[in-house]
Amino acid sequence: MDVKSIKDLVEQIKKRRKDIGISQAELAKLCNLSKNGISKFESNAGEREVKLSTLLKLSEVLGFKLSLEFEE
Repeated sequence: MDVKSIKDLVEQIKKRRKDIGISQAELAKLCNLSKNGISKFESNAGEREVKLSTLLKLSEVLGFKLSLEFEE
C-alpha cells in the first residue's frame, strides 16, 4: 500500500492493530510505549508529528514494512 499522508498511515496502523486483535494497552506494552501515547497517536490522526523510531517499533510488532522512496 502506498500511503500519502500521516493521517492515512495512522488509519492503516490502527486498522492493522484491530485486525490482529490487540488493544492499545497491549500494543503499548509490546512497543515499550505508553498507552496514552498510542491513544493520542490513533485519535489525533495526522495532527501530531510521529517519530521514526515509534513507527519502526510499531512496524516490528504489527508486522508491516516501512520503506522510503526519494524523489529526484
